[in-house]
Amino acid sequence: MTVLLRLLIGGLGVAGVLIGAAIMVAGAGAVGGSAEIVFNAISGSSELSPLWPATMDSELRFYAALFVGFGLLCLRAARDPAKHGGDIPWLMLVFFAGGLGRVVSWINVGAPHPFFLTLIVVELALPPVILLLWRFAPPASRG
Repeated sequence: MTVLLRLLIGGLGVAGVLIGAAIMVAGAGAVGGSAEIVFNAISGSSELSPLWPATMDSELRFYAALFVGFGLLCLRAARDPAKHGGDIPWLMLVFFAGGLGRVVSWINVGAPHPFFLTLIVVELALPPVILLLWRFAPPASRG
């Protein structure tokens, strides 16, 4: 159970660092657009989002730095759960809240590309799974 917990938290950490860094360097439109293209190739969809305006790009590059920080904290918890495992519930709360933010956006602004709808499922389903693994992990893994 501890190994699976460490793999999931570590995977989130790697994803956070890589996605956040890519958005900071290439821009949210380039990263999101690339994800949409890959999703379309796999799913057979042809939908693509319109170009993202400069204000949105600026805002998301700012938040990308926070995503890198989230990823680094996940990697720290995965590397040494005995010392930093207590951070896992807080990290999962943040990740879950991000998924809720996407739901609020969907309700208020409309449905995003299907790739981002898939992310909602991951962001709302994965934190409870990780929290269950954390809860039943040996005490030394919970920090």
